[in-house]
Amino acid sequence: MPVHRKYLLVFRYFLLVSIFIKTYSLYHDNIAAMTLLIVFSTILMINDYIRNAKLEADSNYRCFSLLFTICGAALLSYFVKGFGTNIYLFFPLPELLGLKGVRLKTLFLVHLLFFLMLSFLDIGMPKSWEILSSLGLNLLTYFAVASISYSIKIIRIEKEEVNKLNEKLQLANIELQQYTLEVEELTTSKERTRMAQELHDSLGHSLMALIMHLEFAKKICDAKPDKVKEVLIKSEDIAKSSIKSLREAVTLLKEEREIKDFNVSIHEIINNFHMFNNIKINFNTNGNLDNLSSSIKNSMYKTVKESITNSIKHGKASKIDINITREEKYISLILTDNGVGCNKIVKSNGLIGIENRVTSLKGTVKYFSNDDIGFGIDISIPV
Repeated sequence: MPVHRKYLLVFRYFLLVSIFIKTYSLYHDNIAAMTLLIVFSTILMINDYIRNAKLEADSNYRCFSLLFTICGAALLSYFVKGFGTNIYLFFPLPELLGLKGVRLKTLFLVHLLFFLMLSFLDIGMPKSWEILSSLGLNLLTYFAVASISYSIKIIRIEKEEVNKLNEKLQLANIELQQYTLEVEELTTSKERTRMAQELHDSLGHSLMALIMHLEFAKKICDAKPDKVKEVLIKSEDIAKSSIKSLREAVTLLKEEREIKDFNVSIHEIINNFHMFNNIKINFNTNGNLDNLSSSIKNSMYKTVKESITNSIKHGKASKIDINITREEKYISLILTDNGVGCNKIVKSNGLIGIENRVTSLKGTVKYFSNDDIGFGIDISIPV
């Protein structure tokens, strides 16, 4: 049940208690009438509870229950005149204005007719300007309350729409993070393939040319010593060119994979989710991680990125804790969340990718999860 309905229901109970007191003060001399009205008020209370706590919003039973409340509130207002019954008469308005189509029109018309009938019974027929003014004031009050109730309904609908849009935006952001990680993996794989081909094409050709020049120099070293010098100079040029190509390839690979400031890189991932107030990510570390090898930093970086994405997208987590502890011989990464968890862990491509990266560094990966404790990853990598 939404929070606002709970508050309205509690306030309605207080009004019914005041109606009990008013009923007693008016009918304590007539036990039968007092008992009947108190029992009827109790039935109304039970009906309101069942409607708000048990019935679906668009069900026909809910409409019949609301109609019963409207009729019952009008009946109480007639027999037990007072502040409590007058306020209780207006309570169905916010609920019926939440309906649509024929249901809204029918119940609103019934409620308005009951209100007009009670006003005429209380004030009388408009035979004088004073009575007409009182009736007009009552109608003005009624439509003012109806307008406020309708405005509250519109605000609530807009808030729900904003929440839905935020959820869609959050899901899109998570999918973007996952897509970025996949693109990064694919780009790295393609770059490795390209560099392997480049090394094969350039260095392979250069080394083959160098071998051929050296073999030629060996054959002519006795017969044409002057020509040998020319061949050796050419061989030296080929070797220098090969070294230059190798350096360029290594530099390109290093620039692609190097993480200069590990903590800053992790905080950049976390900052992607700061716009969502319902997601809290804590990151703690006990030492400097920048002097670790690039392979370890890259492995932990991608693991943290993949784990955050999985925790939010699949685990529906609102809190994620990332703890990295550096010891003398190993580094520990423990990531936990408060998501839905599971009793049986099914390894997705993301979890398999984490295992492959960690085991390639001779590390270990442990998963732990339960329906009550969310999901966790415990990683240990030797340094």
